[in-house]
Amino acid sequence: MFEQIIAPMEPQSRAILKEGDLNHYFQVKWDGVRMLAFVDGERLRLQGRSLKNKTSIYPELSVLPDLVKGNRIILDGEIIALHENRPSFYAVMQRERTGFAGISRITTLIPVFYMVFDLLFFDDSWLMDKPWNVRQEMLEKYLKENDHVRLVPSYEDGKILLETVRENKMEGIVAKKTDSPYIPGPRKSSYWYKTKIEQTLEAYVGGISLKNTTPASLLLGMKEEGPEGEIGKMQYIGSVSSGLKTKELAAWYNWGMENRLSSSPFANAPLHPGRNLLYVNPIRKVEVIFNEWTPDLKLRAPRLTSRIEQLIHH
Repeated sequence: MFEQIIAPMEPQSRAILKEGDLNHYFQVKWDGVRMLAFVDGERLRLQGRSLKNKTSIYPELSVLPDLVKGNRIILDGEIIALHENRPSFYAVMQRERTGFAGISRITTLIPVFYMVFDLLFFDDSWLMDKPWNVRQEMLEKYLKENDHVRLVPSYEDGKILLETVRENKMEGIVAKKTDSPYIPGPRKSSYWYKTKIEQTLEAYVGGISLKNTTPASLLLGMKEEGPEGEIGKMQYIGSVSSGLKTKELAAWYNWGMENRLSSSPFANAPLHPGRNLLYVNPIRKVEVIFNEWTPDLKLRAPRLTSRIEQLIHH
């Protein structure tokens, strides 16, 4: 059991909630990374969606064996980190990128929390064929919470939960049928479905992509805070042109020529084959709406809002 590899169950996507779904419960969809936890006595193994061993990256969760009322157990959940008191996929991926070498520093800077929502194995029994509501009752009975481990609550009213999540600018919700088995694997199951909300963030403009000599898009980045508030280089998170008119792009280009840099302000190189890149001093922010983060931490389907800040100096 301890060494077994299990691909987590995946929900289908749905733009809106189904009306009158009385046989579903609803949970918050956390903006984090999926993680299975295998406990065997005092041993712990954390396995990500990629099926790789992640145990060394999250030492805060080494207490899990002390929190379960059983010798052998498999949990499913999501590891999250907070930015401005909200779950942030970007923040938890900073932990992933840091790896084991810098873990003592990063655990203080970016603590994580394990949001547990399912129980797959307990002592000598597999539970994946049991109904979801039975697994939930067992999970509440056999797992204790602490500062870094939390049970994900379930709600009967999906509409109210979705509106609450929207007001708090969180990722979305997941609906789960009460009689749902746990079906491992990448194939998305109709027993669970997720409804996601568009996300908003502020990003620095670190460059302008040019098609020949014509400005085509803005290169966006996020500055990462280091020890003692130190700000390092930006991480490139993608480019945006949607929401910009031709005259606005021209204005950005003129501003960029006045604030150009001789080298990239990004820690990772933007890839724009066949285009020239004008790098600029990242002192100006824009607000961006996007669908989700890609696995390599780029914005999916970004577009600019009308709210653009004035020059910001750091």
